[in-house]
Amino acid sequence: MSYKDLILESLTTRDEKEHAFHEITIANQQLVQKVITLQLKEKQLEAAMKTAQIQNETLTQAAEYAKAQGSPEHQQRVAELDRRIHDLNEERAEMYKTQSGNAQRLVHMNEQLQKATETEKRNSAEYDSYYLFIYLLWIKHVNSDKKNPRKPFRIKKLTASVKQLGTKCDLQTEQLREKDIAIQILQDELAAIQLEITTTEERNKKLEKENAQLLQRWLDKMNQEAEKMNEATEFYENFLEQARNVGQTIRKTSGGKWVMRPSSSSDKSKPDRRVHAATVVLPVSPCKKMALSDGELFCIKASSTGSMFATGGSDKKLRIYDAKTGNVTMALGGSLQSITSICFNPSDELVLGSSTDNSTRIWQLSTGRIRHTLTGHIGKVFAAQFTADSKRVVSGSHDRTLKVWDLQRGYCIRTIFTFSSCNDLTLADVEGQTLVSGHLDNNLRLWDTRTGNGIKELTGVHTGQITSVSISPMYPNGDALLTNSRDNTLKMIDLRMYDIVATFQAPSYKNGANWSRSCYSPDGSYIAAGSADGSLHIWNTLTRNLETTLKDHKGVMCGVSWSPVGDYLYTAETNKNVCIYNTAFQV
Repeated sequence: MSYKDLILESLTTRDEKEHAFHEITIANQQLVQKVITLQLKEKQLEAAMKTAQIQNETLTQAAEYAKAQGSPEHQQRVAELDRRIHDLNEERAEMYKTQSGNAQRLVHMNEQLQKATETEKRNSAEYDSYYLFIYLLWIKHVNSDKKNPRKPFRIKKLTASVKQLGTKCDLQTEQLREKDIAIQILQDELAAIQLEITTTEERNKKLEKENAQLLQRWLDKMNQEAEKMNEATEFYENFLEQARNVGQTIRKTSGGKWVMRPSSSSDKSKPDRRVHAATVVLPVSPCKKMALSDGELFCIKASSTGSMFATGGSDKKLRIYDAKTGNVTMALGGSLQSITSICFNPSDELVLGSSTDNSTRIWQLSTGRIRHTLTGHIGKVFAAQFTADSKRVVSGSHDRTLKVWDLQRGYCIRTIFTFSSCNDLTLADVEGQTLVSGHLDNNLRLWDTRTGNGIKELTGVHTGQITSVSISPMYPNGDALLTNSRDNTLKMIDLRMYDIVATFQAPSYKNGANWSRSCYSPDGSYIAAGSADGSLHIWNTLTRNLETTLKDHKGVMCGVSWSPVGDYLYTAETNKNVCIYNTAFQV
C-alpha cells in the first residue's frame, strides 16, 4: 500500500471520527431542549400549585361559612367541599407523579452528560495519537524522497495539509471548549430545577396539611349533624312509645302538625284497621277497579309526589294515570319491547322505564317526549332507578351487569359485573353511594357506586331467586331492606348488621312472577305483596303478623305500589287489571 493510500485511509478514518462529534452536538442540543421543556413544566406546576392554594383557601372559607351559618343547605355545601377536596387530592397526586418523572429525567440527563464527557476525553486522546502518526508518516516520506526530483512540490503539499489539519484540530478544540461551557450551563440549570422541585414538595406538604385540617373540620361538622339527627330520632321514638303506652293515636291536624289524641270507641271497634304513627290505614276494598285493554301488565309505580301512577307492560307503552280518578293522562311511546320497571324522579318531572330491548328510556313529563335513551346493556334490563338529585340513573340487567349513567353527559360512567342476572335493585342512601341488587342466584349484593367495588354479598337469605328489593323509609333511618323471593317468603334485613330481622309468609301467599314487586307503606308500618292467585297480602312490620288478605284480582299479581303520601295503594295483575285502594285517614 502506497503512502497516498495510507494517508487517504487515515483521512477517511479521521472524517468518520469527526462525525461522532456531530452526534454529540445533536445530543447536547436535545438535552438543552429537554431542559427548556422541564422549565416550562415546572412553571406550569407552580401555577397549578398557586391555583390549588387559592382553591384551598376558598374551600376553607366556605367550610367556615357553612359552620357559622348552619343553614338547611349545609349538607349540599359540605358535599361540594368534599368533591373539591377529592379534586385537590387528585391534583396533588398528579403533581407527585410529575415530580417523580422530573427526577427520573434528571438522573437520565446526568448519565448522558457523564457519557459525553468520557467520549470527549477518549476522542481527544485518539486525535493526539492520530496527528502524531501523520507527522511521523510525513517525516518518513520526506526522508524516503530525498532523491525524488518532485520533493519540493510534495513537501509544500504535505505542509499545506499539515496546516489544514492543524486548523481543523484547533476548531475541534474550540468546539470541545464550547461544549464544556454548555454542559456546565446544563448542570447549573439542573441544580435550579432540583431546587424548584424541593420548593414544590414543601408547598405540597403545606397544602396536604391544610387539606387535612379542612377534612377534620368537615368531619366535626358531620358528627355534630349526626348527633342532632340521633337526638331527633330518639325524641320521635320516645314520642311514639308514649303514644302506644297511653293508648293514643297520632293524627295530623289541619295546621300540618302531629298530635296525640285519645283513641275513640269507634276506633276500637275496627279490629282490622289499626292506626299507627303514620299517614296510612289498612285497606278494606278497592275504591276503583280498572280493566286495561292493551297487552299484559308487568309493573306499576306511584309517583314521588303521589299525584299520579304509571303502568307498563307488553304493549310497549308507559301509561300515566291520575292518582285519584285513575284516568289516563298520557301514553309514552318509544320502547321497542316490553316495559319491565318504572321510576319517577323526586320532583315528578321525569319518569323512566326499563325494557327488554336492552335499554332504559327517560321521558320528560311536561312534554311527553324522550329525553334520554340509555343503551349499553346486552341483555334485558329489568330494573332502573333515579338518584335523589336526578343527575344519575342506576340500572340492572340479565347480562350480569349494573350500570351507572350520568344524565348530564348522557353516557355510562361505571359498569359493575355482578356474576348473576339482576332482577331488581334499589339505592340504600340518599346520595346514591350504596346500591343493593337482588339476583337470579338467590343472593343479595351491596355495591359502592363511586368505585364499583362490592361491599357485601349476602348468601342464604332465600332459597329461590329474588324478585324485588326495596328500602324502608322509617326503620329507623332507612336501614331495613325488604326482599321478595320465589321461595314464597319476604324478609326484612338490617343493613347495619346484615342480619335477617323478620320473615313474612303465609299459606296463601305464592310469588307468581320473576318480576313480582313488593313494597313498604310510607311509614314503614306495613309491607304489601301480591300472590299468584290474585290475593293482596299485608303484614305488620312490628308484630310480624299477617294483617289482611284481599282477593280482588283473579290472575297473577305482578306488583304493588304505595303512594308516598300514604293515601292510595295501587295493585296490578298480568291480566290487565288494576285496583286502587284508599289508605288515607278518615278524620
